[in-house]
Amino acid sequence: MRTILWATGTFGVVLAGLYIAGKREIARVETVDVASVTPGVGARFAKTRSGRVHYLDVGEGPAVLLMHGSGRCIADWQEGVTERLSARHRVIAFDFYGFGFSDRNPRFTYGYDLWIQQAIDLLDALDIDSVTVVGHSVGGALACMLAAAHAERVDHVVTIGTGMAIEPAQFLPAIPGLGELMMARAPIFGPAASRANREALEAAYRIKGTRGALLTYIRRQMTVDGVRLLRGVFEEVKAPVLHVSGENDRNIPPETARKLTKRTRGSFVLIPDATHNVHTDAPVRLVEEIERFLGT
Repeated sequence: MRTILWATGTFGVVLAGLYIAGKREIARVETVDVASVTPGVGARFAKTRSGRVHYLDVGEGPAVLLMHGSGRCIADWQEGVTERLSARHRVIAFDFYGFGFSDRNPRFTYGYDLWIQQAIDLLDALDIDSVTVVGHSVGGALACMLAAAHAERVDHVVTIGTGMAIEPAQFLPAIPGLGELMMARAPIFGPAASRANREALEAAYRIKGTRGALLTYIRRQMTVDGVRLLRGVFEEVKAPVLHVSGENDRNIPPETARKLTKRTRGSFVLIPDATHNVHTDAPVRLVEEIERFLGT
């Protein structure tokens, strides 16, 4: 018993040391105040009920709302999707609070509820009543939650690489202390599709509060937020749903993504030679599938 207590205490001291060291390193690499940031290429800011949102608004036609994945930003959608999808639609992509160039706020609880409310607040600010919601990874789960909670605002849902699984890259950062140190030493979270994509992400990760927001989200996803997805959220979606998965997705395997089709009464499409990031790997094929889905 004494050995167990000694080991537990030592482990706690180590994690506390890592936490302090990680917080110091984060303060060293995050040096930009979000209030001083100017909009990215082609983007702008909207003042909403909940805060200042960095967003992209291009094209004309039925509205499509794009929701990015964990720790990402609208730059991911600018790797081919927004350009092609805006040929027939009004496309709105936005940075979640805590990421990209949208607000950071110590009062925010970074997670599902905050980002769903942010989406509604942005749609209201833009006077948009109804949208198709397209979400990547956790953005797909949020798209389904948005459709379930606000059925009158969502006419179709598309998920990309979404399933009931935790991405392997999120397990270690979930550990307090270790997560702070890992995030402090990571210039961005996840891969970059191009030089422009990396530069946009690196600029966002220099803003104070970014890594803290990501760690809060990751830890909530494995606890209070994640449990909610087990309790009927997907079954409550009334809009038609298309689930898209990359054949080579190692983050959320295709068979895991396919299982959501039963819960949403949706359809499933597998994109050959694509990874978890179908929207950057195969934007042409993805937009074709979205247009085909909306046409039906």
